[in-house]
Amino acid sequence: MASSDHKTVTAEQFLLELWQQNQGAISRTLMASEADPAARQDLKQDIYLALHQSAERIQAAELPRAYLFRIVHNVTVDHIARAKRQHWQELDEDTQHLLLQDCPSQEVDEQQQSQQLLRAVRQLSPANRQVILLAMEDLDAPEIAEILQLTQGAVRVRLNRAKTELMEIMHHGR
Repeated sequence: MASSDHKTVTAEQFLLELWQQNQGAISRTLMASEADPAARQDLKQDIYLALHQSAERIQAAELPRAYLFRIVHNVTVDHIARAKRQHWQELDEDTQHLLLQDCPSQEVDEQQQSQQLLRAVRQLSPANRQVILLAMEDLDAPEIAEILQLTQGAVRVRLNRAKTELMEIMHHGR
């Protein structure tokens, strides 16, 4: 990536552009992972610090967006593990509304269905929740495989399991 005056873009500039392009997806990931606004802000700062520390590697990566989401995923998983050791807080209705309001997917027509879907996603097993959230952000199997450091086949299996579990939750109201 080069600017019009042929200077190469610094790793920090590249990271800032990548952050801005994926800010909505990162925000949705944060909201789906952390209900407490203060803790969510801390998580966001932890993620940005980790991204900044890896800016040159992200810029050099074959799939920079996937690399970015791998870091977001890893920092979020660490955060969730710490939270489970302490205390897990459910998303309140206002946070659910904000999460759904910024969602780019138009597949679910009514807000009620969107809220039901969000509740169902939160009930998924952690592995299935990870893969379905990434898929809902329009990441494909190769990108998800890169983020989760799995094979593409393993990602497809997890996606199928996640979809099956999600359908079961939505139909049976688990």
